[in-house]
Amino acid sequence: MTLRPPRRASLRSRIELGLAAFAPALALMAYRSRGTGWLWLFAVPAIAGVVIMVLAALIVRTANAESYSFGDIEDLSGDILGHIGAYLLAVLIEDPHASQQMVITTAVMALIIHVHVATGQVYVNPLLYLTGYRIFFATSANSSFYLITRRDPADWTTPQRSVRIASNVLIDRAQRTTP
Repeated sequence: MTLRPPRRASLRSRIELGLAAFAPALALMAYRSRGTGWLWLFAVPAIAGVVIMVLAALIVRTANAESYSFGDIEDLSGDILGHIGAYLLAVLIEDPHASQQMVITTAVMALIIHVHVATGQVYVNPLLYLTGYRIFFATSANSSFYLITRRDPADWTTPQRSVRIASNVLIDRAQRTTP
């Protein structure tokens, strides 16, 4: 069987997941630019990202889970490093009142987010890792998915109950097992 990457989700889904993934970085930028006219530019998308995360959590809790039998599963934890640059931007601002520095920082932040949205790399969300979730690339029934779970899938031999939140994103519904 030929292994293919997951289909990219719709642009709307990628933007929503991108806002959720970069909400902490945008919030840090909003905090750093408080007292300036730049605050709204970062605060609005940061709040939107948090709202999207809350809505996604509600969907996962209330939606009907389906059973998936997984084949190959690959850990994507290494992809988290792409988000680190966006988090460092807030630290690198020396003077948020300096317009030139804010324009450059805003342009770099927008570029980082755009590249992640355009390439579909918005599924690797730093907040998920901080809350105990991990992201995997998994195959099931000739389809590929990004799988988000708190459990270790290394020993999965039976079908697992998951909720599909986008065309190629599954969230494991089972509770985390303690080692």
